[in-house]
Amino acid sequence: MAKQAAETVKPNILVRTRGYIHDVKAEMDKVTWPTRADLKASTTVVLLFLALLAVLIGSMDLIFQRAVLLLYSLT
Repeated sequence: MAKQAAETVKPNILVRTRGYIHDVKAEMDKVTWPTRADLKASTTVVLLFLALLAVLIGSMDLIFQRAVLLLYSLT
């Protein structure tokens, strides 16, 4: 019975924090970071896609706005 009670005791906060930091460092060592050229290329693709999407949404907004105004003018 005494063994069961001793097994359920959690380690103190310092031990858990040290273990957490150790685990984070171990996981960060596994990360593959992009090169500067890869980062620039990815950023360029994202910005171009956002510009294209902004133009598409803006043109759709303009078309729907004119369609609604045309419907209101017919009534």
